Amino acid sequence: MKDGIKGWKNAGYPTVGSQDLLDALVEVNKKDFAACMISEDDARKLKNCTFVDFRDEATFQAGHVEGANYVDYADMFSKPMMEELNKSNSLVIIHDAPTVAGVIAATLKLMDYPDVYILK
Repeated sequence: MKDGIKGWKNAGYPTVGSQDLLDALVEVNKKDFAACMISEDDARKLKNCTFVDFRDEATFQAGHVEGANYVDYADMFSKPMMEELNKSNSLVIIHDAPTVAGVIAATLKLMDYPDVYILK
């Protein structure tokens, strides 16, 4: 959908959120998620690193990693947002909930973004 999750909802398609589902996904991929964790210092050493902050806007405005791009979680899969993320860059996902960060990272990897990390 061009407008991501918001567009999906506005088109009348159902959305179901379940912490149990997220926890199960994390459990299945725990080794993969652990391998994706990276510190800010190590991330800055990566070539063409892009920090992508999916926290709510108020939290982002209160303080964020220098140079991070803010993306509203509800707009995560919108066409403009996906076009903005360059597949040749290393992406570092920022979110306060580890399960959400893991799901975002796993989803981007499934979408052929080769270098996806989660900020510790």
